[in-house]
Amino acid sequence: MRRKIIVNWKEFYQKAKTGIVFSDGSMGVFLQKHGLKGGDCPELWNIEKPEIVESVHKSYIKAGSDLIITNTLGGNRVKLSDFGLEKKLKDLNEAGIRVAKKAAGGKAIVAADVGPTGLFIEPLGKINFDEMVDIYKEQIIVLANAGADCIFFETHIDVLELKAGILACREVCGLPIIASMTFEKDGRTVTGSSPEAVFTTLEALGVDIMGTNCGTGPFDMLQIVERIQGLFSTPFIAQANAGMPVLQDGKTVFTETPEVYGESALKILECGVGVIGGCCGTTPEHIRLLHERARQIKPGFIKGQKGDNYLKLSSRYEMRKIGFDIPFTIIGERLNPTARKALSQDILNESFSLFKEEALNQEGAGAHLLDMNMGIPDANEAMLVKKGVELLSNLVKTPLAIDSSNLEAVRAGLRIYPGKAVLNSISAEKERLSLLKEVKKYGAAFIALPIDERGIPATAEERVKLMRKIIDEAARYGIDKKNILADPLALTVSAEQKGAKETLKTIRLFKEELGLLTTIGLSNVSYGLPARGYVNRGFLSMAIQEGLTSAIVNPFDEELMGIVKASDVILGKDEHSKEYIKIYSNSLLTVNRSQTSNVGNKSQISMTQVLTVEEKLKNSILHGQKESIAFNLNEALQKGLKAAEILNQHLIPAITEVGELYDKRIYFLPQLMLSAETMKAAFVVLEPLLKEESVHSKGKIVFATVKGDVHDIGKNIVSLMLLNHGFEVIDLGKDVPNEAILKKAIEIKADIIGLSALMTTTMSEMKKFMELLKKENQNLKVMVGGAAVTRVFAESIGAHYSVDAVDAVKVANKLMQK
Repeated sequence: MRRKIIVNWKEFYQKAKTGIVFSDGSMGVFLQKHGLKGGDCPELWNIEKPEIVESVHKSYIKAGSDLIITNTLGGNRVKLSDFGLEKKLKDLNEAGIRVAKKAAGGKAIVAADVGPTGLFIEPLGKINFDEMVDIYKEQIIVLANAGADCIFFETHIDVLELKAGILACREVCGLPIIASMTFEKDGRTVTGSSPEAVFTTLEALGVDIMGTNCGTGPFDMLQIVERIQGLFSTPFIAQANAGMPVLQDGKTVFTETPEVYGESALKILECGVGVIGGCCGTTPEHIRLLHERARQIKPGFIKGQKGDNYLKLSSRYEMRKIGFDIPFTIIGERLNPTARKALSQDILNESFSLFKEEALNQEGAGAHLLDMNMGIPDANEAMLVKKGVELLSNLVKTPLAIDSSNLEAVRAGLRIYPGKAVLNSISAEKERLSLLKEVKKYGAAFIALPIDERGIPATAEERVKLMRKIIDEAARYGIDKKNILADPLALTVSAEQKGAKETLKTIRLFKEELGLLTTIGLSNVSYGLPARGYVNRGFLSMAIQEGLTSAIVNPFDEELMGIVKASDVILGKDEHSKEYIKIYSNSLLTVNRSQTSNVGNKSQISMTQVLTVEEKLKNSILHGQKESIAFNLNEALQKGLKAAEILNQHLIPAITEVGELYDKRIYFLPQLMLSAETMKAAFVVLEPLLKEESVHSKGKIVFATVKGDVHDIGKNIVSLMLLNHGFEVIDLGKDVPNEAILKKAIEIKADIIGLSALMTTTMSEMKKFMELLKKENQNLKVMVGGAAVTRVFAESIGAHYSVDAVDAVKVANKLMQK
């Protein structure tokens, strides 16, 4: 039976939602067969050898691909500059579209491939968010004008960079968007994002199709797909590698046959994936066999089930759900400088030590979200919100609520947040309703206040009426009411005692009549009364019974937190009381009559303690507090500590602990990088003093990315970690010939040589380097690593293997001991 040819995006998208459509497989494996070398630019073949690129596209269409992906993955100016081709950006991308459209001939749609730049956005890297947006705009404008049917963001590892690309696309064209992230074997991206967090963010940004490609084979990708089943309504795409690559006779070989690949791929389809294809190592035969076998598959359901009434939020790292049948959500209130002089000063001084400490302590105390307010009189609120988001989004795993009435501050925070945040808040006033545009564009949820130009309505019925207005206005912008947290408005009982009853009634009506999730600023209700904690807790327990789903509270109030956990048990939201038992089974907390004299005011207790300078140094490294490290170092030096003592007894143990947290997957790459950068800043202060004290390095390491490989993110992180642990690192950069590496190592009498390779096509240079060592009769220790490198390969060539930056430090230390 002949397959129906899909001729436009509309047909493709509809089939992706209701059935199964097919993308293509690897482009690179074919170009390599035709002579593309590791150091060559694949996009250049769009101009120099278009007939080969066209033949690859045609072979996939013949095999059954409904969508072909252009040979423009590295077509941005950053990647092209590695080859000195940035001025040919327009020609190379236009040619990529032209070749693909010619090959398609109306028998498949053409997806313009847009890959990552290889750079990290501030504070992890040196480029700012809007610069990244501009880089993507430049490429996407060309691709769109050349006639692409859609834009395909592929092989991305950082959700914030991907967000920059998506916003760039939205700002320059109206083409449909497919967005695909790459996950490691542990189920997270390189930057630590879970699949649930990534896809919550992408769905909120309104991409048309989302999914995953590369990184792993189909078995590991199946685990990702199974995790997110039932969570999302956006069609899903999966494109796995043909297993993991190995080197055989100097050539890259993907060992998973089309038959083996197909077994896992069919299970992926059964989970409800609507678009299936392949990535590295897959061929037209993989697609042909998939196409043939998929006829027997009845599509499953990866999409969110009808009737689900919960809000999904995400940080860089994790997803959080808020719903009627989900445990109550605690929103931490303490990142608010109002009436808190110490916190205000900490923020204005750009130290942010107390700011970070409050965030971490609230997270540790059980807060599920953090409300961040940067409203300090006469300060640049937009700048402070931007800084706060940059710091917290990499520090804590909880999503953020950006609390501001300043339009510029709202835009600054929502734009650069690497997740789905909450805007606190929008009212029914015309000026405030204009913020819905920002909520939609940046993929956020929002807290809605039933207030208009006339003020706060006195009755629950009037508040419901205003909330209907907000719901209708949000719908005009395409914002579903699931993305609204309705605030019933807690009035001060000391001034208006009947107001509390009206608020409780409002909560009930919001749930029963409007189906809205709710939140409340709890502390308002007790303002002006003594022992406010009692009032807060009493009101909260009543509000939860009426249907309240979240509240902005002080998570340090142990009794209040206990009431929340007990309420989850009583209302059946904590299945088998698992969470309650986990928290309180070994608790020594007892509340009896002799203890309750002060308990009413516990909500105001601060978790901040006075730290010694040694503890400050440790915390600076542990939490990546680059802003305060120089101040803390100077304090330590003035106290009389020697530079060597500071380094060896405080800083190195702290960065070692960071490495241990990274190994345990408690910390992820962003925290590791920020801590490493803080150590680097510390060395700037300590290095002259260490020389005066005659402190020597642990050893000299020459580091380089091998010839033909232009990727250096991994190498840079490893170099930084080695430097932070007392090694002298001579970084030769990327695409370095073996002879140059050996010459420098001999010249400086290096103790260790470090080699990095991302691509399987350049791994062979490592083997050649080991052969060069033998030929030159040099007995040097060599450490190798990189995405494609394995322990088996390293041992086969006689080198030492390190799996990541933390492991590289351990390997280097062992080699120096030998």
